[in-house]
Amino acid sequence: MKKSPLQLVKDKFGSKDKLIEELLALLKRPAETTKEQFKKLLKAQSNRKLISLLEREKTIQAKFGGRDKMVDALVEARMGKARKEDKGYRAHLEALTSGRLFDLARRLKIKK
Repeated sequence: MKKSPLQLVKDKFGSKDKLIEELLALLKRPAETTKEQFKKLLKAQSNRKLISLLEREKTIQAKFGGRDKMVDALVEARMGKARKEDKGYRAHLEALTSGRLFDLARRLKIKK
């Protein structure tokens, strides 16, 4: 039988707080929020969402080495090897969430 998200959190992390601490290390906190506000925001999320966030961030770290390197790979895929830098496109990508960037990388079949 498939485990519920609560059971997965308890088995893998022991508590939701430990899962949130691990996520805080991986996620980029919005500039206008403090660490405590961001932590409170994460605590309000469901266990399923927190698990999927963690899996996505770990996949980004494993495949690309981080969010900035994923943006570099997306810019290179769009601009080609000529490396014509399009600052507007880079700024647009940097404003997107990690989830949208990862989805874009999947659609463009970028593999590192």
